[in-house]
Amino acid sequence: MKINKPDYLPEHIHWHGANSAEQLSEELSQTIGQLFSQGLSQDQRASLAVSGGRTPIALFEKLSTFELDWSKIDLSLVDERWVEVSHVDSNEALVRKHLLQNNASQAVFIPIKNNAKSAKDGQPTCEQALSQAKQPFDVVVLGMGNDGHTASLFPCSEELTLAMDPDYQHTCIATTPTSAPYQRMSLSRSAISRANNIILHITGKDKLSTLELAMNNKDASQMPIYAFLTQPMSIYWCP
Repeated sequence: MKINKPDYLPEHIHWHGANSAEQLSEELSQTIGQLFSQGLSQDQRASLAVSGGRTPIALFEKLSTFELDWSKIDLSLVDERWVEVSHVDSNEALVRKHLLQNNASQAVFIPIKNNAKSAKDGQPTCEQALSQAKQPFDVVVLGMGNDGHTASLFPCSEELTLAMDPDYQHTCIATTPTSAPYQRMSLSRSAISRANNIILHITGKDKLSTLELAMNNKDASQMPIYAFLTQPMSIYWCP
């Protein structure tokens, strides 16, 4: 069954609807794998930034088996909670368990959590680490919360204005949301916007309602996802 693109999404948004999360993960893994196959045929390196959470686990596992020269791929995170990698809420731990396996075990992984006591203190070291990745990122895979946040760009964070500044010069920024636990490190809006391919990977009808609200409100300070809906982006969705 074909799932049509919602009519409130602008023409520059590429829409891909699937009937199940399994099908969606399979098709998205093929898309990303093909982007890297093409990219590595034209360039010596490629780069990928991924999000955490439950939604991308099946994607990670499928992508990990894709036949690529993973040693030429720089892999990092869209955002991270400022917790140890042993912590249950660590995105790095999720990526190590589900993506840095099989063929993808050869990828060059760049963590964005370091030994600094706070995310703010750790930002310069994180910035230096990310400078080792091929920039701009070839592929960035975003998620989205029902409040319209993406990465760790939360509408409640006092750092949001700086984080969303399109002229912000840094790749990452420390954020402290009041509506979610932990200090965070996040890619900045400018770093995400520069990516060659931005993909929003979401599931459930509630996420479509969030997208519609963001398009109606047209206010990135209230729903940060809106900033990325104003530029070319692919949305992969299933019920």
